[in-house]
Amino acid sequence: MTERLLQPRPQGASCTGTLSGADNKHNLVHNFDLPQGVAELRVRMTFSPHVVAGFKNMIPLSLFDPAGFRGAKHCHGTTHEIALSAQAASPGYLAGPLPAGRWQVVLDAHVVMSEEPVHYGIEVDFAPTPSLAPQRWAAGPAPQRGPGWYRGDLHAHTTHSDAAWDVPELVAWARQQRLDFVTLSDHNTLSGIPHLRALQGPDLLTLGGMEFTTFWGHALMLGVPDWMDWRTENAVGMAAISRRVQARGGIFIVAHPRAIGDPYCSGCRWMYDEVFPGPARMVEVWNADWGGDSNNADGLALAFDWLNQGYRMAFTSGTDNHGRVPGLHHGFNHVYAEALTETALLAALQAGHNYISAGPRLTIEARRGTDVVGMGDVLPVGQGHAEVEFAWAHAPAGAQLTVYGGKAIRHQGSVPAAGTLRLALDPAEVAWVSATLTERDGRMQALTNPVFLNPPAR
Repeated sequence: MTERLLQPRPQGASCTGTLSGADNKHNLVHNFDLPQGVAELRVRMTFSPHVVAGFKNMIPLSLFDPAGFRGAKHCHGTTHEIALSAQAASPGYLAGPLPAGRWQVVLDAHVVMSEEPVHYGIEVDFAPTPSLAPQRWAAGPAPQRGPGWYRGDLHAHTTHSDAAWDVPELVAWARQQRLDFVTLSDHNTLSGIPHLRALQGPDLLTLGGMEFTTFWGHALMLGVPDWMDWRTENAVGMAAISRRVQARGGIFIVAHPRAIGDPYCSGCRWMYDEVFPGPARMVEVWNADWGGDSNNADGLALAFDWLNQGYRMAFTSGTDNHGRVPGLHHGFNHVYAEALTETALLAALQAGHNYISAGPRLTIEARRGTDVVGMGDVLPVGQGHAEVEFAWAHAPAGAQLTVYGGKAIRHQGSVPAAGTLRLALDPAEVAWVSATLTERDGRMQALTNPVFLNPPAR
């Protein structure tokens, strides 16, 4: 990492600088020394130009105190401002004591176009008295619900990163959608989670997470309460990071792996060969609108290819919601869990006990003799064919059911609004099966996690 020292000035520090294309995809550290007795810290960074060659430069800020991470706000724009005190902080950043010593402002150069230099300035101000209103959040009552199907979202953003709405608006939207659970996964920060937890209630579980947003790929990390440093992936390796999340009881989901990438969307396309899928066992196959620039059809084809390589994968969806946008075609997770708790939901998602839907119900069961398994599970080894039953309801008029098994389509045809289909399949030929419901024009309505008719090789 490149490091510079900000020049001291009365009650603060400052510097100016210039970036070129050589600084693209680098973390540029700017150090300053905080004296004793500062009650509020303010940082302001500006840069220009914003648009070069038709694409936006993107240079958000991370902040570190002598002990470690104090927040990040992964967002667009040419002006970034931070304010924090012992009891309050700007969205994306963490309130707490302001220890004297060496602090760092880090320019995270996600996009610096090479055609024109970027000029920037940083100003740091120390205040002896705080001006921010105190922020205090107490966790709301958790739902008390047992085994059942639960519908919800695993991927959303607020003003703590790059969204247009704040935490209460996200939670209000989730209640309007009649979701059972909603997840906040802001980019590279956990600062919004306490507010989110305060807004849960008997009708809605709120889940905490983070979108691990690197220069070369994005991943959802859910169920891990502590911040993880996204800048270390080159030294540590993404495979090791994935294993670390899972070892701590969390889940690691490769997000929108086939989305349009740089410079249109920094790091949005998954580029980690070692995690393709490597130790990752979960992949987001429906991100945002089905027909949008996440290229979900290509992402689902990639997930099927990973199944054909012998990996046992689990599929998820995420609205990637950044604010109220009418007309988007979202698919929500429908998870069968032992309880409506974070622990039970994450375990069920990791097991693949989930189908994804914009409305219809779509499930699979496989049986041989007395053995019966559902989505995400493995049918015990035995003799003879497996009978696989596909059941659906609330399908739109003219809907088409497609059954994928191994490297071939095993069935395809129009179906009524509700019904079942049974197929006898040879596990020696068909190691896994999954199904989709689409409209006449091919737009996705529902898709299932796979059922494994043979134990996966990996």
